[in-house]
Amino acid sequence: MALTATRAANAHLGRAYVLNAALAHRASFVRHRSTQAKPDVCILEVGPRDGLQNIKQHVDTSIKIDLIKRLAAAGCQAIEAASFVSPKWIPQLADSPEVMKAILPLMEEKGIRVPVLTPNMKGFERSVQSGAREAVVFASASEGFSWKNTNCSVEEALNRAEAVVKAAISQGVRARGVISCIFACPYDGPTDPAKVLQVAKRFLEMGCFEVGLGDTIGVGTPAATEKLLRVLLSEIPAEKLAGHYHDTYGQAVANISKSYEMGLRAFDSSVAGLGGCPYAKGATGNVATEDVVYMFHDAGVSTGIDLEQLSGIGDWISRTVNMKNGSRAGAAIFAKGQSKAVATPATSTSAATTTKPELKWEQISDDGEHRVSRSGPVVKITLTRPRNGNAMTDTMVEGITKLFHDLAKDQTVFQIVLDAEGKYFCTGMDLSASGSTSNNDRAVKEAYYRKIENLFLAVMNAPQTTIAKVQGPCFGGGVGLTFACDIRLVSPNARFTMSEIKLGMSPATISRHMIREWGISLAREAMLTGREVSPAELDKLGIVQGIAASHEALDDLVTDYLFRLRNCAPRSAAAIKELVRIGWTDPGGEEQTKYVKHVFASMIEPGSEGEHGMSQFRKKIKDVDWAGFWGARPLVSNSSSA
Repeated sequence: MALTATRAANAHLGRAYVLNAALAHRASFVRHRSTQAKPDVCILEVGPRDGLQNIKQHVDTSIKIDLIKRLAAAGCQAIEAASFVSPKWIPQLADSPEVMKAILPLMEEKGIRVPVLTPNMKGFERSVQSGAREAVVFASASEGFSWKNTNCSVEEALNRAEAVVKAAISQGVRARGVISCIFACPYDGPTDPAKVLQVAKRFLEMGCFEVGLGDTIGVGTPAATEKLLRVLLSEIPAEKLAGHYHDTYGQAVANISKSYEMGLRAFDSSVAGLGGCPYAKGATGNVATEDVVYMFHDAGVSTGIDLEQLSGIGDWISRTVNMKNGSRAGAAIFAKGQSKAVATPATSTSAATTTKPELKWEQISDDGEHRVSRSGPVVKITLTRPRNGNAMTDTMVEGITKLFHDLAKDQTVFQIVLDAEGKYFCTGMDLSASGSTSNNDRAVKEAYYRKIENLFLAVMNAPQTTIAKVQGPCFGGGVGLTFACDIRLVSPNARFTMSEIKLGMSPATISRHMIREWGISLAREAMLTGREVSPAELDKLGIVQGIAASHEALDDLVTDYLFRLRNCAPRSAAAIKELVRIGWTDPGGEEQTKYVKHVFASMIEPGSEGEHGMSQFRKKIKDVDWAGFWGARPLVSNSSSA
């Protein structure tokens, strides 16, 4: 056999790993600080395939695609995306060709590995047709599991795998082998390490570049892991092995730690711990990627993955598929981040702020494209074209622009909230066949451009404080609409994508808002790549002002924020907005100098907000009733009907 000739050399290498494990590798694990760009360990994210296939309820194809793209954006360099098992056996993964078609361009662009499960030649052929460049074959180390899982003996399973691997190599496709039941089998009991070694060697001999060690029922412990690896490393180099440990008994992270000490540098895990154990009712299956990354990062071992962003993905997918988040580290990190991001009402001695505030919205108008409601000094504009992603039609743009111009003259309106119905906040320009963008008349297109530009200017220049309540993804002009506003309060489901470059266009109209709000470097990179930007990334830079703890909590976040603003003088706010605008357009210039002087001189003129505010301060009244001062209706508290 191919490995026999090098057995002595490999045995020496394996013994070196074992003998130095307690010294060199343990010290490295605790103190290692890599200066290389390449991560110290490779984590194969298996959630989109191994995780989702165990979920009983149907998961929509779009969710799978979204999950993979989010994982890629978080820095995952290897994502097990699909399985080409017969759809009759695993209906959940029947859409694997569609998933591959949607994700491969991005994966290739980012250089991300996308292994797919190919149990037989028919599955392999389907995978190649879908563009797969890495095939995964498998076999059990126990006869009982092999017969129950694949209806054949271990030897027959290896022969099937070998046929797939040979075909893969002939077509330039890499092959990876995975062994089931490395510690124990639910039917045969404990597994002999020598049997695991035998199967691993067969995989390598047939041409697999790596062998995954699967603790299928999650019974392994660090002691069992060390015992097994001592046997394997006596004949197989550590770089040929990867750990795939289930967390049924809470030992997976410890097993990974032990494996790292003994030389392994590749591990499989699943975001939010997706994927249960079918042999232990109620038990967890895959180890959570967040928990693994948390352990490695704390030890100074790089993974290339953004842990905070990954934790947000874990929270999102858990809620999306209606399952408990299986990552303790991820749930804690996400909750900690949200507690910082979620706004809370300002402290007050009044009774209204000692209980949860609520708003009573009174509908003013509804033209079928946007609805206008009001609660005291706050006006809410809701985009109501969810079936079309709230894309901005001519009539919608004209109607909202006029509304902003009218509201600019109403001194009883202090804040304006932009809201939306449906999955998307706003998908930007109307690209439908009936929209102005499809018209070949240049004059029509120029008129549409002017309408969009006037809308953004009306929002940006409104004297009121404007708040974008972003409940979902937005693209192009929808991103511009969001960041033309003063404040951004968003759902964890929100995403921001300037995808124009992928359509052969440029985000010209929205560029001024992006550069002003995001800064030059981030805005340029996001527009050049057309990539999806998450709330967590923008939150780090202070570009969004609040991320709700959950999608459902967004209404409460906006309500709380509005109650904070009720003590902020509206004309003072308008002056601040103008100071900021001029500070951006004319820093150090004559216009800025004149306006600063004007604002300072008018702050405490008779009848001004400043004079009233100072008089209230002298009376020791901290919460000034600005609604009463301007003759507006106050915000409605929970003492009124909702």
